[in-house]
Amino acid sequence: MTLAQADVEIVKLARLLGAEPEEIDYLRGIDWRDIRDVREQASAAMFECDRQQLQRVAAATKLVPSKITATIGERAFGPLLAARVTGLIEPSRAVDIAAHLPTPFLAEVAEQIDPRRASRVIAEIPPRQIAAITQELALRGEHVTMGRFVGHLSEAALAAALQNVDDESLLRTAYVVESKASLGALVAIISEERLHDIMRTATRCDLWREALDVLRHVSDRQRGMLGDIAAAEDDAVLAGLVKAAQRDNLWVDVLPVTRAMSDASRKRFANLGPIQTRPVLSSIVDAATQHGLWPELLTLLPLLPAASRRRVAALGTGFGRSILAQIVRAAHEEGLWAPLLRFAVELEVRTQRDVAKLIRAGDDEMLAGLLDAIEPHGLQDELAALTARLPAADMRAFAKRMAAHNA
Repeated sequence: MTLAQADVEIVKLARLLGAEPEEIDYLRGIDWRDIRDVREQASAAMFECDRQQLQRVAAATKLVPSKITATIGERAFGPLLAARVTGLIEPSRAVDIAAHLPTPFLAEVAEQIDPRRASRVIAEIPPRQIAAITQELALRGEHVTMGRFVGHLSEAALAAALQNVDDESLLRTAYVVESKASLGALVAIISEERLHDIMRTATRCDLWREALDVLRHVSDRQRGMLGDIAAAEDDAVLAGLVKAAQRDNLWVDVLPVTRAMSDASRKRFANLGPIQTRPVLSSIVDAATQHGLWPELLTLLPLLPAASRRRVAALGTGFGRSILAQIVRAAHEEGLWAPLLRFAVELEVRTQRDVAKLIRAGDDEMLAGLLDAIEPHGLQDELAALTARLPAADMRAFAKRMAAHNA
């Protein structure tokens, strides 16, 4: 989806090919998913072409004591061959051999191994040894290597590994995790205190792009929890988030986080100084327009200061009928009539009329949802102001529909 993801895939492909990322930099213009497919196909081809020979090597390890096999593996085979053979050895036997190997050599094996082909072996390695290998990889800056293993480790092994990785390395590793679905499990075992530290690190080390990528792949509950933790930090931390979102066009990731936050956290975010500038508000509206994030924007709008709402309203006057139709539909489907009507009356008269026409043209289900929201939220004045923008005949017809529904 982003050039950054293509960069990550290029690094992974270069590692597989034994090349420097700069040597295949010409791939940066290609969709990251295509680069990933090439990497996976190349990995399969490289493994399969030597499979018979590797199976003979794996079979031979059964005939020699584990300690001797480990010595031969380190001094004769080297990390590349050891990595290729690992997935073909019976897991308990492979773990026993690994117990006799030094941590630096195991780290080199980890750099070469395909975790998918040795997942059972990796799952049985003791957490203590996983922690030691992780520490060595972290010292080498091997974030890509560590990221490939996250989805294959037990909870105990993950917890042990986390103890040997600093917050900056953790963010860089999470960004290149191979199995993004595993990020929720990773977040779940990190203490709240450390999550606060990670938010501060994201600003201090300019790693909000990496942090927001994690938020994109966790559950709504975790997204809200992490958003609340960020909102509890000093203004400087949140200002770092806004700066990164504006510079790197990350509002598509930030808006879902604001919606998942608690009301108090969302209000604090909406009133943050850097949010109120015209360029930032324009970028937020652009993200909502391009990605259909109208529920997220409607949830945030009522909490903005009046001057900021007026700026957004000025931007809204440029919305075409199709965009306004998306907003009205989102208000209906998500039960957000209150923020929509209160925002709509701040729009330019012509745009108010367009919104009123869309509401009038809505089906009976939409009308029922609108009318059900009027009294609980005290929206009588807003609805009256909007319907007053309709031509006289349309206004009378809409009034009849409302009366019939309430009869």
